[in-house]
Amino acid sequence: MNVYQKLLDEIRPHWKLALGSMGFSIAMAVFELLPSVLTQSLIDDALGGKNLRLLYILSAVMLGLLLARTLVHYARMVCTGRLAQLVLYQIRTKLYEHLQKLSMSFYQNKRTGQIMSRVTNDVNVLEQFIVEGVRDGVVNVLKLTLIAVILLWTNPQLALLTLLPTAPLAWGTRAFSKRVRSSYRTMRRRMADMNAILSDTIGGIRVVQVFGQEETEAQKFRDKSIEFQQAGLSTNNLQAFFFPSVNLAFGLGQVLVWMVGGREVALGHMKLGHLVMFSGLVAQFYAPVQVLSQMSNLLANTQASGERVYEILEMQPDIRTEENAEPLPAVQGEVVFDHVSFGYDSAEPTLQDISLTIKPGETIGLVGPSGSGKSTLVSLVSRFYDATEGTVKVDGHDVREVDLQDLRKGVSAVPQEPYLFHGTIRDNITYGRPDASFEDIMHAARGANAHDFIMKMPDAYDTHVGERGTKLSGGERQRISIARAILDDPKILILDEATSAVDTESEVQIQEALDNLMEGRTTLAIAHRLSTVKNADKLVVMEEGRIVETGTHDELMQYDDGLYKRLVEMQTKLGSTIGE
Repeated sequence: MNVYQKLLDEIRPHWKLALGSMGFSIAMAVFELLPSVLTQSLIDDALGGKNLRLLYILSAVMLGLLLARTLVHYARMVCTGRLAQLVLYQIRTKLYEHLQKLSMSFYQNKRTGQIMSRVTNDVNVLEQFIVEGVRDGVVNVLKLTLIAVILLWTNPQLALLTLLPTAPLAWGTRAFSKRVRSSYRTMRRRMADMNAILSDTIGGIRVVQVFGQEETEAQKFRDKSIEFQQAGLSTNNLQAFFFPSVNLAFGLGQVLVWMVGGREVALGHMKLGHLVMFSGLVAQFYAPVQVLSQMSNLLANTQASGERVYEILEMQPDIRTEENAEPLPAVQGEVVFDHVSFGYDSAEPTLQDISLTIKPGETIGLVGPSGSGKSTLVSLVSRFYDATEGTVKVDGHDVREVDLQDLRKGVSAVPQEPYLFHGTIRDNITYGRPDASFEDIMHAARGANAHDFIMKMPDAYDTHVGERGTKLSGGERQRISIARAILDDPKILILDEATSAVDTESEVQIQEALDNLMEGRTTLAIAHRLSTVKNADKLVVMEEGRIVETGTHDELMQYDDGLYKRLVEMQTKLGSTIGE
């Protein structure tokens, strides 16, 4: 993967800033070299000839160069910094937007912390490349070229002698870059692993503390930290060998200049000012060579991080709107599963030959043992996954052939564990309709039996709910989730046992809210507590990815050895035992 070409493509829209940065860099290089060139006249002509007028003139010129260099340096930093921030904003935003489009299969295989590491840490490395690589790279390459020309013009023999260390240095830099690039890739992976553990632990801190697993989680983090430390030490050992070797080569060059050049001055073959100028230029030559050799470190780091960023950006979502997709008219609510099969792993199908028709406004209860495929089935309606065989249709349209956003506008869900975003109650209710009026918000909250408890909050609808709604009880979070769905006004509603994780009092209020929400909507209700769906228009009983029974509660209870009847009797017996 050519990361640098991709970064140049990101820079291209901001070519004016890039050209400005390069122009200031060229001026900077020239202003830094001129004082060294003027040193010869300063020593040999002004000081050696005791010419005070020339001394003052040269001093004034050097002062002017110093001021000019300061202004150019300022302009270059402003220009390059702005370029870097614009490009990073572009990459970071593009990456985030692309993450929103990736399919559920991507998130099943990636941990949250690993993804966050790419959006933050890896993108920040790209900033370092733009600021230091683009800015300093141009200046130092230009300085090297100018200095080499001046050195060869003023004293070809001495110049060739002092430039000798650059040949083995170039070979060593190339070898170092290959080794350190691999080392940086390992460091990036180890950092992503640490972030993944950190994200998991912080998100589940309550569970960690309830089960007393603080030390276990700490040990996991220590193990990953040691792996990161080892990768860092490996990188550091490479740098510890390479950079002192570079300094040694530069030091030998300077020694050669003074030894050979000093002999020429002593023999009267060269003026002192000429030697001082030459020595100053050699020092300035070695400095950019050293910077450029150190940039191999930066380039390796950039390559490793860039690969991780562009790996995501080049990943195509499995589920997307096809080019020839048609707009979906306003959803009426008919859902048809026509001989549908699906498997997360092709070797192990989760759903097998499912055929089911749900009429607009009809309530379907999906029941069956855990792992029977209920949640997978409803996820096909919103196209979180596509059927591997057969078709899923909404209002007669194959969901794969219509605009994905149109489809999802007509479908909403109330999950078993509601997810609230950090923000206010109002923000969470209006998540699907940010432009909703306050009257509509209150109407939805009343329908969800949430208005009364909201008004008792310190700031009512403007009360902050905390991270993932931690300031609210489970029942309150669920009712806000229901209010969000009511305001979204979907024609197709998916309920995933929305009352299973709350207390009895909250369950009554939530069930009333769900009754309000389900009115006039096609509803697919997944139920583990069978009493909550006994009044559904139709019950669909699933086992091992197949539909094994369909009918009303009364009809299914007539089957002597039916799965539904056995499940009801088991729950009734369990309830009686608990009641005793």
